[in-house]
Amino acid sequence: MNMIKKVVPIILAMAFVAGSEMATAAKLADKLPNGSIIVDIKIEGCDLDAAKLCPGLPKNGRKIFMCMMAYEDNLSQSCKLGITEAAMALEGGMMAIDHSIKACEADADKYCLDVEVGDGRIVGCLRENESGLDKQCVTALKETGLWNLGVK
Repeated sequence: MNMIKKVVPIILAMAFVAGSEMATAAKLADKLPNGSIIVDIKIEGCDLDAAKLCPGLPKNGRKIFMCMMAYEDNLSQSCKLGITEAAMALEGGMMAIDHSIKACEADADKYCLDVEVGDGRIVGCLRENESGLDKQCVTALKETGLWNLGVK
């Protein structure tokens, strides 16, 4: 089952790649708290549960997710495992973003304050300024897979 879930910035890290329409701030951290991110989460093992417990609802979206959670006690073991694995993947992604923010905050403040937050624009700005970036920033972005964020 493929679910799209809007995740409010639980941690400041989530907003690093989030969409937000804010004016230029004194520091990048001033822009981030009001952001959000749309996350596409693939949950394995829930298709049969969704068809049985939540018939007629589209496979993608908040409604099916909420319906499935209402029937949490009735979910199959494979669906529960899929939800656990998806939650762990989301947590890992949040940790990667947090790590990258810590490593790149000074460089983002230096080069990217005028860049609108969202759709990988901050990471794109950092890529454009790679030669001036702290090596730890570049390493963090590449190790976490965020370096290619927004590349088309």
